[in-house]
Amino acid sequence: MAGDEKKGTISYRLYCSMKCFQKPSSAPEQKHGNHTETDLQKKPGGWRAMPFILGNETFERLATFGLLANFMVYLMKVFHLEQVSAANILNIWSGATNFAPLVGAFISDAYVGRIKINFILWFLH
Repeated sequence: MAGDEKKGTISYRLYCSMKCFQKPSSAPEQKHGNHTETDLQKKPGGWRAMPFILGNETFERLATFGLLANFMVYLMKVFHLEQVSAANILNIWSGATNFAPLVGAFISDAYVGRIKINFILWFLH
């Protein structure tokens, strides 16, 4: 009776339907503790890559703030702009550079493709 109740639940049906769409492996799976060999090969980065991502973002922000301070001094000393005009230029530049990746991601995903856009931007860089 307990088996019939388990088969009637939504989670059991979802589990059965997901098993139908999994690709069969050609080689028999080998067990390593609680994980199979294919489970160990599924995730190339995962949480191991998180410190690198956080470090990259931290140093990117640090470089941006350093650039903004130096850019303000440059605009005021070399171009003899007032502080208000220099701040407006900095805000426009900062907004454009923060919005450009969103536009590039849309163009890449919708029209060009990841590999082609990376090659094009690498070539232009």
